[in-house]
Amino acid sequence: MQQINEILLNGAISILVILTGVAVKSIKEYLVQKGGEKTIKIVEILAKNAVNAVEQVSSETGYKGEEKLEQARIKIRAELSKYNINMTDSDLDTFVESAVKQMNDAWKGE
Repeated sequence: MQQINEILLNGAISILVILTGVAVKSIKEYLVQKGGEKTIKIVEILAKNAVNAVEQVSSETGYKGEEKLEQARIKIRAELSKYNINMTDSDLDTFVESAVKQMNDAWKGE
């Protein structure tokens, strides 16, 4: 029974990773059409920086899960406003999740 649960969990994680990749690709294409490649680069850099910043202070602040996500959103929005870029929470979440995955992969050495 435990093996079945592990298989299902691994399958679900694989599906989520694939869906995140598809979502990031479609959002990138939309943003390229709307605002250009420069906008995407800005958002990707800001997402990576926000994720790293929130992760570094999370042990001191006690932020977990959704609180980390909200703090990353706040930091990204503050910077995006300087560039007059507006994004929905779901679009931001996609970039944040991508940055988190990249950070985790780098930490694991993948």
